[in-house]
Amino acid sequence: MRNIKVIAVGGLLATTAAITGCSKDAPSGQVAAVVNGKEVTLQEINAELQASNIPASADKKTVQRELLQRIIERKLLVDAATEKGIDKTPEYQTQKRRADELLLVQLYAKQQLTAVPVPSTIDISNFMAQHANVFGQRQQLSLDQIRFPTQPDLQKLKTLEKDHTLDAVGQTLTGMGIKFERSQVGLDTGSVPTDIMKKIDSLPQGEPFVIPQPGFITVNVILSRRPLPVDEAKAKPAAVNAWRQEKFGELLTKQIEALKAGAKISYQNGFGAPAKGAPSNVPPMVSGAPTGTPGAAEPAKP
Repeated sequence: MRNIKVIAVGGLLATTAAITGCSKDAPSGQVAAVVNGKEVTLQEINAELQASNIPASADKKTVQRELLQRIIERKLLVDAATEKGIDKTPEYQTQKRRADELLLVQLYAKQQLTAVPVPSTIDISNFMAQHANVFGQRQQLSLDQIRFPTQPDLQKLKTLEKDHTLDAVGQTLTGMGIKFERSQVGLDTGSVPTDIMKKIDSLPQGEPFVIPQPGFITVNVILSRRPLPVDEAKAKPAAVNAWRQEKFGELLTKQIEALKAGAKISYQNGFGAPAKGAPSNVPPMVSGAPTGTPGAAEPAKP
């Protein structure tokens, strides 16, 4: 009878181990799980955590377990895709090369950012004064705006330079057969690079200015301005970050220019680099601008 009890207890322990996943062969240390022979490490989970927008109030252990399941599911889907030979297709190889290059650039940029010094109090005071449109004199602009798709031949749009009202711009576009939409929109001056905002402010009242954006162009006239309050407690840390980003952008631009100067680059006919200073429809690869969004505002007439 005693032997039967021992066997029963042993069976119970074995069952419990199976249910909880605990055994002498279970992953341990830096390995959180093993999927079809492939290890999932704590480092992978932490990388997933950093890339995810998880609320600070969330339970870290629970989040780690949830992210582990996401990684496991991804690895299983990767196995399924590999079995179908998708990893051998030209499309995959091109996208993988692009992803690898972007990751290397991102990590390189992160490393280079550490070389940018922390600004002094005077640096920040000067920076905030120089970028008044973002800080002390930030405004909400009300714009009368005409919007139309980017045109293949931007030189044709130079004819808009003779138009000094938005009505005249509309008439010119209609005469060119370009369809457009007209509406009133808002613009936060803090989203516009300071040098561009200064050019806009220098225009006569009611003078149209152009804001190219990826895929479309807008022509605008300022209807009114309203001051925007700035939280000083948040403004200074933002200014420190913007100052460092600006210096970082300058550093990286110099590095890219030096690398291009020392590289051997040849182009197929028609694929040469565009002229310097020409409007771009493509956002920068690594932005160092303190403010603004892709497609900076640019006055039609400085």
